[in-house]
Amino acid sequence: MKITAVIGIVVGLCFACCLGWAGEAEPGPEEGAETTRVTVAGEVPPRPEFEALAGATGWVVNGKEISLELVKDKATSYHGPYVLQDMVAQLLLQQEADRRGIVVTEEEVEKKVASVREELGVRSEAALESFLRAKRVTREWLRSKARAYVLMEKVLFEQVYVDDREIERSYRLNQQAYRRNETVGYRAMRFLDKQSAEAALAEIRKGRSFEEVARETARTPAEQAAAGNIRYHVRGKQSLPPEFEADLLAAPLNQVAGPVEVMGSYLLIRVEQKMDPHQFTLDEVRDVIRDRLRRQKLEQIVWPNWIRDQLARAQIKVLTSEATPEPTSDATPEPTSDATPEPTSEATPEATSK
Repeated sequence: MKITAVIGIVVGLCFACCLGWAGEAEPGPEEGAETTRVTVAGEVPPRPEFEALAGATGWVVNGKEISLELVKDKATSYHGPYVLQDMVAQLLLQQEADRRGIVVTEEEVEKKVASVREELGVRSEAALESFLRAKRVTREWLRSKARAYVLMEKVLFEQVYVDDREIERSYRLNQQAYRRNETVGYRAMRFLDKQSAEAALAEIRKGRSFEEVARETARTPAEQAAAGNIRYHVRGKQSLPPEFEADLLAAPLNQVAGPVEVMGSYLLIRVEQKMDPHQFTLDEVRDVIRDRLRRQKLEQIVWPNWIRDQLARAQIKVLTSEATPEPTSDATPEPTSDATPEPTSEATPEATSK
């Protein structure tokens, strides 16, 4: 059993935070302390060139154009210069990665997506689809943001250092966060009347799986998305009715209990995991704390400082319908004859070699 799954140290993923991913998906383990959610661009103020969109048709950033139409396409989630600056930040990050020959593999993207889903408690495919619809984003968006975050880690992570004194101090200040109360992992299905609950119990006793019956008896799309999925309850941490919490914690392992009446409904429950209270030692959580502190430094200090410096030094020109600026040294030169022009400098040696 992974310690991270037990104490719930949540990954502070920038792109998850931008959309406020705190909605209910599937109940998961309790969250630890000191989890600070930050945005990809930190709190870096926009460049003046991004403040006024009226009259602009695009922007050239170190020889690479971002058109106004592309900005408009991205503006469905949030608006104005912050959309543009976020796009520029990703472009600058990619340019630095290209310069250093850093690439992100599909395997790394999949691993990050899986990590996001685990930390957010979105475990089943049905729950993921429901979650994406609720947030009005797509799987492709999730993968693109996962790729951007992995790229940020690979480009900047070497600049982040956490020493043992920081880890020990964090543990002392947050020791209670590394205590696990009595916890159960369970599955449940809910009915409006006792007769329906007893009929479902009879189907399970005939040999059908708990999850299958839960999916068949779910009444709403939200219930269908999470039907039969495992949930976690920590004693005293969630606002469950006291009588239901008592029944849940006392239920035998791997047996269907119920129907249990809870606030006018009837529940069938199946407890599949039981974990006793435990205070994790510093040695048990040292790597967890180190990883969390490194992510916090990366997102809150290293990334904002790096992108602030890159924005200050970037060559940015605003394209308008009235005038076209002279191309930068990175832009494609105008052909002087009918001959095929030389390749532009946008293609780095690393890219062409691949």
